[in-house]
Amino acid sequence: MRLINLCFCLLFCLNTGDVSANPITATVGTDVTLKCKYDSKHYGRLPFCWGRGSIPNSGCGNEVIKSDGTTVLSRRSERYTLLGDLGMGEAFLTITQVQESDSGIYGCRIDIPGWFNDQKHEITLKVNPGKPFPIKVEMREVRERTVIVRWTPAFDGGSPVTSYRVDLKFKYASWDTAIRTEVSHASLTQVTLVDLRPAKTYNLRMFVVNSVGMSEASNILVFTTKEAGKYVSNIFM
Repeated sequence: MRLINLCFCLLFCLNTGDVSANPITATVGTDVTLKCKYDSKHYGRLPFCWGRGSIPNSGCGNEVIKSDGTTVLSRRSERYTLLGDLGMGEAFLTITQVQESDSGIYGCRIDIPGWFNDQKHEITLKVNPGKPFPIKVEMREVRERTVIVRWTPAFDGGSPVTSYRVDLKFKYASWDTAIRTEVSHASLTQVTLVDLRPAKTYNLRMFVVNSVGMSEASNILVFTTKEAGKYVSNIFM
């Protein structure tokens, strides 16, 4: 009986192979690479696969990509690529434009010849929301004391936009002197700024805010308010 138990334990240990679970954190919208490597100098190029979830007894459960060690044989989506040096045994899985739904366990299985020799590696991926992307701002209308600004929504970083910030200053002044206006209605794509001075040249920029933080600045607009009876063209930077 002891001999049977010992053989069973040995068989179980051999079948589980080399399994580890290293956590990796990425931000929504970025690319992430999950690393899995084998000794290609010793074995030559080997078949391998990547799947989602814990590694099963054979193959890769919920398979996302498969290779013969030289080329990709199949993949679930174009977002899954092999950017490592396959000749060096780099069975690296790259996921482009990751989303929060990509979070979870990923398993890599290297098909090493022989019984119970497969090399197995598990990685836990956690995808967090990021800051919003910058927006593009443009003018709608410039008057003596008002200006209407419009913008095109950009990627929200995986977390809903909560507000916008508008910075307005005189052209040659520092941004430290800018008047800041908070736009709390995240659904807006246009705002009217008031109480401007006639025949003055201004710089304007905007920022997007979500629960993670604030985006980089938008493009900078340069405009001159008009005098009575005159219309001044918009200038874009």
